[in-house]
Amino acid sequence: MKKFLSIIIILPICFYLFIEFIGDRFIKNILQNNISSSLNREVSIEKLNIDYLSGEADAKGIKLLNKKFEGYLVNIESVKVNLDAFSIFSNNIIINDVLLKDISVNYYFDYAEQKIIDNVRSLQDDLTYRTSSSESNKYFNIQNLDVKNISLSILSPDFNIDKTFSLKDMSFNNIGNTKKSNDYKDTLKKVFNETVNTIKEKIINNNFLDKIQNFNTEDLEDKVKDKLKNKLKKLIN
Repeated sequence: MKKFLSIIIILPICFYLFIEFIGDRFIKNILQNNISSSLNREVSIEKLNIDYLSGEADAKGIKLLNKKFEGYLVNIESVKVNLDAFSIFSNNIIINDVLLKDISVNYYFDYAEQKIIDNVRSLQDDLTYRTSSSESNKYFNIQNLDVKNISLSILSPDFNIDKTFSLKDMSFNNIGNTKKSNDYKDTLKKVFNETVNTIKEKIINNNFLDKIQNFNTEDLEDKVKDKLKNKLKKLIN
């Protein structure tokens, strides 16, 4: 009888410990793969911790890497989530609150093939194509989403531009992909459009256009040649 009671007590403890230590890693890998696939860019999560009893989760160091540029487009230092933890394993994920904090957005633009290219427009094009042609078999609803302490950096090595600005905090309610939710795709598009408008405003107000208009393309050609020479030297050595 004592052995039977011990087994009854030990089994749930072992199961919980297994979920705590293995579950976080498993869910982290799923999130990285799914988000990377949906955005067509590599997404990395430095750390994920889920308390399955309280339904609280926090993540650190979430990076959305650029596709045609070096570095990252978005870096989120801290994410805190309150949810129904076991709903993660169902087809209907219930999320009460999400707080995204200390976010860095890097807007890169350069001159290539006689035109200006940037990392935000490239992602926006991918999202427009993928969200219009894909359906999910997982449903979720976020009741409250707050985004705080956002910085936007406008960067262009070719045009010698490196400037950082603060953006307003954002707040959203009842977003997701259920019938009763505000479509998260529309919310994402809205955020992108507002970000692009902010970038345009900052570029105009800070005389970045003067640098672009007075830019000598021959100088850029010399820079490109120097970069190629340095790469060849490294390969030879």
